[in-house]
Amino acid sequence: MHMRKNRLMTATALSLTLAALSLAGPTLAATTISTATTAPVNTTTTGDLTVSSTGSITLTSGTAITVNSDNDVTLNGKIDMAKSAAGSTGILIDGGRTSDLIVNANITVTDDYTATDTKNTDTILDGPFADDKTRYGIRSTGTTPFIGNFEFKSGASTATGTPVNIIQVEGSNAYGIRFENNVQGNLTMDGGIKMEGDNNTAVSLENGVTGTTYLSGVIATHGTGSSAVKLAGEFDGSVIIDGSYTGYGYATIDALANDALKKVLATPEDMGQSGVLVDIRGNVDKGILIGSTVSDSSTSSTDEDGNGIPDDTQTTASLTSYGGQPALRIASDSQDLTIGGLVYNASAVSPPTVNYALSIRGTINGSGLYRNVNATGVQLGGLGHAVNLANGIQVKGQVLGNAVGGIATGLLVGSGATTPRLDIDGKVQATAIRSLLTTTSGTTTTYDIVAGEARAIDIAAGATLPVINVKTSGGILAVSAGTQNKAVAIRDSSNSLINITNNGLISASLTSADDNGDSVNEALVNRAIAIDTRTNSAGLTLTQVDTNPGDTKADTDIPAPAILGDILLGSGNDAISSSGGNIVGNIDYGTGANSFTVTNKATYFGKMTNGTGGTVALNITDGAVALLGGTHLNTTTVNVGATSTLSLVVDTATPTTPMLVGTGAVTFATGAKMNLAPTKLFTDPKTFTLLTGSSIDLGGLTPTVSYLYTANLSKNAGNTELYANMRLKTQSEAAFSDNQYAALVPVLTVIAKDSAAETQVMAQMTKEGFDRVYNQYLPDYSGENILGLSLGSHSLNRSLGSLTLIPGNDAGQYWLQEYGYHTTRDYADTAGFESTGFSFAAGREAEVYGNQTVGFYLSYTSATPTDTFAVSEEEMINSDVTVGGYWRLKTGAFKGWAHAGIGFTNFESLRQNSTLAYTSKAEWSGFSYSGGVGASVDYKLGKFSVTPMVLADYYALSEKEHAESGGGDYFDLSIGKRDSHLLSSTAMLNFSYGRFFLKPELWVGYKQNISAEIADTVAMFKNGAPFTLTGGDLEGGGPIAGFRVSADNEWSYFGIEGDYEKQDTYTNYSIALRTRFQF
Repeated sequence: MHMRKNRLMTATALSLTLAALSLAGPTLAATTISTATTAPVNTTTTGDLTVSSTGSITLTSGTAITVNSDNDVTLNGKIDMAKSAAGSTGILIDGGRTSDLIVNANITVTDDYTATDTKNTDTILDGPFADDKTRYGIRSTGTTPFIGNFEFKSGASTATGTPVNIIQVEGSNAYGIRFENNVQGNLTMDGGIKMEGDNNTAVSLENGVTGTTYLSGVIATHGTGSSAVKLAGEFDGSVIIDGSYTGYGYATIDALANDALKKVLATPEDMGQSGVLVDIRGNVDKGILIGSTVSDSSTSSTDEDGNGIPDDTQTTASLTSYGGQPALRIASDSQDLTIGGLVYNASAVSPPTVNYALSIRGTINGSGLYRNVNATGVQLGGLGHAVNLANGIQVKGQVLGNAVGGIATGLLVGSGATTPRLDIDGKVQATAIRSLLTTTSGTTTTYDIVAGEARAIDIAAGATLPVINVKTSGGILAVSAGTQNKAVAIRDSSNSLINITNNGLISASLTSADDNGDSVNEALVNRAIAIDTRTNSAGLTLTQVDTNPGDTKADTDIPAPAILGDILLGSGNDAISSSGGNIVGNIDYGTGANSFTVTNKATYFGKMTNGTGGTVALNITDGAVALLGGTHLNTTTVNVGATSTLSLVVDTATPTTPMLVGTGAVTFATGAKMNLAPTKLFTDPKTFTLLTGSSIDLGGLTPTVSYLYTANLSKNAGNTELYANMRLKTQSEAAFSDNQYAALVPVLTVIAKDSAAETQVMAQMTKEGFDRVYNQYLPDYSGENILGLSLGSHSLNRSLGSLTLIPGNDAGQYWLQEYGYHTTRDYADTAGFESTGFSFAAGREAEVYGNQTVGFYLSYTSATPTDTFAVSEEEMINSDVTVGGYWRLKTGAFKGWAHAGIGFTNFESLRQNSTLAYTSKAEWSGFSYSGGVGASVDYKLGKFSVTPMVLADYYALSEKEHAESGGGDYFDLSIGKRDSHLLSSTAMLNFSYGRFFLKPELWVGYKQNISAEIADTVAMFKNGAPFTLTGGDLEGGGPIAGFRVSADNEWSYFGIEGDYEKQDTYTNYSIALRTRFQF
């Protein structure tokens, strides 16, 4: 009761004050509200009005401030109309007034509505998200212009800070800021606006602005049919937008899991589509700038970009629309539009040489988000009336379109849109991914897929855009992920595009996906298209230029220009030239008299074709052109310069069909090169018809062919046809080892079934390259396992020889050894390997007969051999756990010993083709037998000792058969059982000096492999013929040398040693720690 009385007294006092002021007439003083009030005010009674930061106006209906006279209003205190009635308005400008309006505070005009989750109970609130009442933050009515400036200030402490001042409006058909009449002055929006509800607009300027229109700040709209900005009428100045604006009509824009996504898609109230985020339907005399921050490069100018806005107040535009409507649209369904060129002030530092009608320096992003929703970043025209954009369009920022199971378009030049050029110094990109939903019933899962399509730039029929320039740092990209997806970087249906110049990147890419849950990506249905002008009859000139061909520094490197994806041309006379950079993709010239020119080290890789009646003049002045299988080109002339290479992938299915059918001369300058490769592997000799012409001059040309083959050229008697005679190289010509040659036919047979592998093999032009690819298809066969694991037994034999004392106590003694080694086998008759391993052994012994001991031991040996002579190194892990017993004798200066054991072995292998992402794995087991004997005599010469020693070692290894898995039918191998053994003898002479506590020792000797057999490796691919690989000859001998430092007494021994062994086919380095102790 007391609160109501206080409010009434406050309102009465204010009314009396205003009444008194009204009696004062024209000399009415300005009014400041510095306390909270619940009474509406109007400028007829207040004069110039200021609401200070301590003042506020709180209402639940009606209008808080009415500007109904020619007076200024400054709002520094908030207007609070929360839970207000229909028609509630924060500030109303009643009819045309002469006034300056400055808003530097919050305006809240909201409903009393709470959205609910009643449609599908998925915890996501369903639409609508506000009530159906109309409300306004700021509204100017009537047809008479508002004369003056309007400014909505940010209130943030810095230009890049989040706005403190927020206009929040909820309802339907509601507005944050609405000027129904013309604004004769400047309009600045730098605060924040939040709109909730359907068919709302944050900023609506419906009859233009005579001055500069600067839209910055932050805007967020949520509701069906809602927009951030709508501009109509005549804008005499520039329209500058550098705010961060988002809009969506969906219930949520968060990523959803499969089941939650299906619920949202099935609920219409959750799938509302917002309106165009920024909708320009009026004429703009001085251009549209989607702005960005300005780097400070001048001390004399505070407006370096010359747009009339102080540089330190500007931010980078970010316009993001979630839904099917564009993020930016310039179009009208009621009138033709003209957008003039931007005008730059004298303060501009290095202004653009072109006064573009539309300059995009920020980011514009249209995102469909849900399946079957097409998305567009920028749309020009397309609503039935012409849109003329003077001087052209610049993209220095980013224009993006993103769709999931829909069509994504970056820039749509719609019907009726006309502009002379599009200059891209930033990025225009469309990204489309497939939409996948799964349903599982029991053990059955069904896959529901909707494909997507990416169109970076789409020029519609009825549009006019003759020139596209992609600058050095610019890019046009269409990225699409899905087996049935499509991608096109530039699509022209207007027949107006006649010139494309590329200094940057034009790229279309497709990525396949797993469509049925088998973890294998399906084959792509479509091809990525870089440029599609198939409806063009005017003719296209496509020019690629490397503007920085000599840059080599890694920190300043500018990438060479590239066009990636197919080029599809129409019936006009088309000309493609590349002076630097790369073009990768098929080219279909259609019909017409066409040309293709390569200079300045440029490269082309793809298939070329043309239609009936079409011709191409092929001129490879300085560069490389690779024409893939399926090329069929009607040529006029063919010229290959002295510093150029023509590569032809000849079709094994149609060897007599020429790739180039010419009516004019074919000329290879002296020094020109030709590379040949077949489309499929073949084993019988073939003759290919390469090309025809009125005359053929080879200039001493000798072809280079895939390493597998040899080839020579010949011509017919009339010098009008050129042939290549190709056959497989012999073993000696290819320098194949016996093992490589033994596996050649089985390996080539399986590779021929795998197109990707076939391409990889035939692309190798050198022996080194071929071997590194080919050897990936061979299993381990170089003795990796026996050469590594046998060293555990050999080291044990050396440990027994290093024991010096027979234990005299009843408890006996213990000993330990740690042995590490690195073994290499050179690439020769086998593939060779490198192996690093270790062996740990421990034993216990007891004295018998006074001068002898018997004992037992346990050893563990493991190594990791690696094949280093393939692109992807084959990796293995082998191990041997051996138990055994031994005997040793010491009588005087003589020592003798012997040991024997049996081991259990395990193996793991991993073999890869990394280029094709094939990985084959296998695990298997086996067993081993090992034994050794040795003897030595110690001759002392004072403190010096000379000790001759002889040893014999035997190790036998049996490996079980095994099969690989994981690499697929064209890579996995099955490998048979392998039995190997190694018997060796060693003679060495040891020199030591025993004066000190630590005894140094050196030895030299010779090791002979008496009997060495590495089992043949018999392998086969699935349904293939077996092939046999031999492990090579290990018999023979080589020197050994080493050193040791040891300490020895009655109770213990410790020694560290290193050893080197050099055999004809392998080398071993080792280091060992040995110790014994008694208890």
